[in-house]
Amino acid sequence: MKPSLGWTLLSREALRRAETHLRDDVQGVRDEIGFLALHQAYADRFFPGTSVLHTRLRYVLFVPWLYLRLIERGERKQVSAALEKSEIVLAGRLIKSNEHGIIGKLTYPEATSQPPSTVYWTALGTWRILRPLADGSYPSRRSVHRAIARNSSGLRIHDDDKQLLEEAMPIFSSLPAPPKEWSDFSSPLNFDLASTERAFIRGCLLAVSRPGTENVPSLMSRLVEHDVRLTDRTSMWGSKVRDVADDEDVVALRRARQAAAISAVGRAIYAALVENMRERHDEVATDNVHRAKLLKVIEEYGSDASQLQIEEIQHDAPGINQGILKVLRATQLWLNRQGRQFSDLYDIYEHAEFGRKWRRARLSRSLAGREKRLEWNPDEHPTATPLHFRWGNVRQLLMDVNGAA
Repeated sequence: MKPSLGWTLLSREALRRAETHLRDDVQGVRDEIGFLALHQAYADRFFPGTSVLHTRLRYVLFVPWLYLRLIERGERKQVSAALEKSEIVLAGRLIKSNEHGIIGKLTYPEATSQPPSTVYWTALGTWRILRPLADGSYPSRRSVHRAIARNSSGLRIHDDDKQLLEEAMPIFSSLPAPPKEWSDFSSPLNFDLASTERAFIRGCLLAVSRPGTENVPSLMSRLVEHDVRLTDRTSMWGSKVRDVADDEDVVALRRARQAAAISAVGRAIYAALVENMRERHDEVATDNVHRAKLLKVIEEYGSDASQLQIEEIQHDAPGINQGILKVLRATQLWLNRQGRQFSDLYDIYEHAEFGRKWRRARLSRSLAGREKRLEWNPDEHPTATPLHFRWGNVRQLLMDVNGAA
């Protein structure tokens, strides 16, 4: 069918991006003011290569093994489609083991919009499981698919004895061999690491440096090196983590905790402002959900938030956006003021949101802002919580490699 007036044909990838965008809206993870810049900066400092979509560590082996299988089979056409089918089969085999953290479980037997090969690609490069290019950068997923199509086993040159005369450039590091059940598509798989797999991944993680340095181990590397045994209740701010951090990371951890606290306050202020605008400016009856929650958030996190040395954030995140620092300064001054009213922060929060969201900004006094507020439901908007810096995801990865206490 050809495109006609009023219709637009979208690729499957475009539709999946749209699906992800809409799902993020529903789950309330949009970043209206810019606090996620702090989340990104500190998470990347402490845990390079990680993602909020990471679930279990063995995926960093599953993904390369899937690619190597495609290469062995000589896949030349529709590499992406072949990989997608392989990832669906992988999800089904993990489901048979009743594992937790399975990517694609909710959509199985259909493909997920964020498959393991996408979710873990940055980790594969940062942790040097994916081989770097000559210039030190790492190939994109798409370029690897093109290389597989060009350099599949069917295209390699053999001599009369069936020996390779020209070996294709390997895509991955020397990986441990997959388990014997890997080739039996009917057998279940799980996330338990074999001893050789554990040793390989430990070696990769031990070599992950703090961003901006060449040989200073990241906090994640130190946690692996010291074989820190974590549980699903271990706090990022507790002694188990702090005791293995170097002096710089100890200070950065303190700032990160305070930044997480002031972000919780800022998120609460934003929601209270929207709620207030909806009721007073738009004259729409609105429950007092977030305005009441703001007082509780300040009571719980206000002390840490007030102690943050905002200018020193730039030591930990040199490229941090100056706009969010301006919001943090105003928020902290407001916290330390007597007789404060959250409406005092309206102008700076409205300006910050409009700069990021424009017509989608809820705090705007424009007609578009009013329409966005009318769509907003206080009961569905998530209550304010501190930034987590991917700790829940990282903790599970570390439990997989070091074992749980």
